[in-house]
Amino acid sequence: MRHIASRAARALFAPALIALAAASPAAAQEMDVKIGFYPGGTFMLPHFVAEAKGYYKDAGLTVTSIPVANGPLMNSQMGSGAIDFGYQPPSNVGLAREQGLDQVFIVGNVTMPWVLIARKDLKVPNAGKYPQVMNDLKGLNWGVYGRGSDGEVFMRVMAGDAKLNPDKDMTWIPVGGPPTGLPALKASRIDVYMTIAPAPTVAEALGYGQTIIDLRKGQGPGDFKGIHYNAVVTLRKTAQARPKAVAAIVAATVKAQCFLRKPENLPEIMKIAKAKLPVAELSEKDFEAMIRENLPAFTPTMPAAHFKTWNDMLLRANVLKQPVPPEETRWNTIPASEPAC
Repeated sequence: MRHIASRAARALFAPALIALAAASPAAAQEMDVKIGFYPGGTFMLPHFVAEAKGYYKDAGLTVTSIPVANGPLMNSQMGSGAIDFGYQPPSNVGLAREQGLDQVFIVGNVTMPWVLIARKDLKVPNAGKYPQVMNDLKGLNWGVYGRGSDGEVFMRVMAGDAKLNPDKDMTWIPVGGPPTGLPALKASRIDVYMTIAPAPTVAEALGYGQTIIDLRKGQGPGDFKGIHYNAVVTLRKTAQARPKAVAAIVAATVKAQCFLRKPENLPEIMKIAKAKLPVAELSEKDFEAMIRENLPAFTPTMPAAHFKTWNDMLLRANVLKQPVPPEETRWNTIPASEPAC
């Protein structure tokens, strides 16, 4: 399948990458950092916990958190210097590298979180059959976080696996993350939505959504079950110039993930999550179940072996011209194993 990295993806951030990749590291003090994050997603819990529990501050950091709508914008803002650190998967790091923005992973975050959901009333006769189920979605409105976002990359690959034309057989509609994407699905502005928790739980619990493909369970374009999805990234030159800040972010992230692993912290975790996620309509039981389901996915590691699954898909689908090399993109601060919490 060709042209998977859409013109929209490249046009969105390529100019900034080319013009700004050579800019000098942030002139702020070593420990003053701007971190880009994706609002409303459960996979951002380590960042939310590090803020709420003061782990960034304990590590000596003064953090400014900047909400970013999607991966291409995360790259663009890093290229411009608007953020120093952010969260990205290998796909967007690979696209950035091909545009001249040299990023490195410094600490892991979470394993594969993506789920494709649809309107509850949508007829899906091939449910449970991949890739045939994608043909049930032909001609519909496909919702993504943003044009060129990682969710769109996955959906375009899935469309190609079903022999659909990703530039003609559906209408792409950028609706943002769960806080804005769920209302779009509920109002039938979109028919299907590639998204991340808590969106699947909310849509199903409130009766307006159904799960079509769950990449967390190994469904879809290749077996991504347990494959590490994204990590904290920064520019290579930033990692080289600001080692103390990098080490502090790694320390705070590991500490936050250890906090998330301890069962006795569940009430406080839920309190932190409620303040950050669009879950006001969920029952307490459903909310707790969603949090419990997602907690095992957090990890500070980023195994080199997992890049093969990514590269097999990205190269097969012509998302990238060259594979993402783990030996070049994994910084030496990534933990070699799970921490002894």
